[in-house]
Amino acid sequence: MHKRILVVVDDRSVTQSAIRQAIELAQAIRADIHFFSVLPAQGVVGFDHLPVAEISKIEMENEATAYAKKLLSAASEWAERAGIHSFCAMGSGLDGAQCVSDVATKKHCSLIVVGAEGGSTVLQHLNGSIVPGLISAASVPVLVCRDSGSSGGFWHRDSVSFRARQWSRELLERREGERND
Repeated sequence: MHKRILVVVDDRSVTQSAIRQAIELAQAIRADIHFFSVLPAQGVVGFDHLPVAEISKIEMENEATAYAKKLLSAASEWAERAGIHSFCAMGSGLDGAQCVSDVATKKHCSLIVVGAEGGSTVLQHLNGSIVPGLISAASVPVLVCRDSGSSGGFWHRDSVSFRARQWSRELLERREGERND
């Protein structure tokens, strides 16, 4: 049975359904969860320098990494509250699906869980979904979860207090850092 489950984490609302289903499965079979976030690939052709805003690649990387850390942290806390041992990681590559597949192999995961919006494969590809490519690239089964419409999760009610506490801690850390300078 599946003892390590890789869950793809991003900021789409369907992802909370995938995380919830992965947690329920992990509880039932006593599995660990590896949360993984795919960072945007660097140097997208034709969009290196937008005339609207001048943001360096380093700043963009830092912002993407910080945002991914927040999402991973929230997912991990959700799993921990459910009694599931979890790990968090992030990575990037030109092909997000291959990146996820490689991590699943490296971490010895026996299942990949990912969220997907409805619609055709063409629409999913145009929206940036890695699901079609992941199904082809993965060497382990892929569980594709649709939005179940549940109101739980870290993007809703119980997450507001979590995010508020987290932002409060970050603000206090910054203030302490300023005092120490």
